[in-house]
Amino acid sequence: MDYKDFTKRKDAYDGFLKLRKTILDSSENSRTFNDVFSEICTRAYMGDCVAQDCVAYFFNRGVPNMLMENYDYYLGWEILAGANGNEFALEKLEFFLNSALEEIIDDEELLATAMQRGNINKNNALMVISNLLCEGIADQIKLEPKNLIDFKNTPVPYSPEITRVYQDALDKCLIPVAQYLVS
Repeated sequence: MDYKDFTKRKDAYDGFLKLRKTILDSSENSRTFNDVFSEICTRAYMGDCVAQDCVAYFFNRGVPNMLMENYDYYLGWEILAGANGNEFALEKLEFFLNSALEEIIDDEELLATAMQRGNINKNNALMVISNLLCEGIADQIKLEPKNLIDFKNTPVPYSPEITRVYQDALDKCLIPVAQYLVS
């Protein structure tokens, strides 16, 4: 993905706030909520990275009597939003991606080569590398919207086992991302 294809943080954040308000306003009525949430899930499924981030938010928080918290779906949708260039989602994933980001950024030779080749520059490096890591995670675990859209409304709290799947994928994609940056 070229950096010009990213959804800038401000646009992603403003879009997120609008979608979140729409869903929250609909939560007074379960039928309305289901229709609105389904519509936003459809947008997420079709690749709308702002909708993906919003769906992730609601799986992280849940909606009382409407939608259970599901950490696995939250992390999956957030990573897809990041893989699709949502700078706001990438910012939220920075803590999760931190170890891999540090490994790449601390490698001065790799970073210099990537900049020399024009794959990154000092203004976009963090977002581009974060995006590539999210794409790598998605590739490693075959993370696709179709795997996240047909969900069971059952609670899945945070667990190290769930995070480990994503962390292992992050570890496995680190070398291919580094190789891509210097290619």
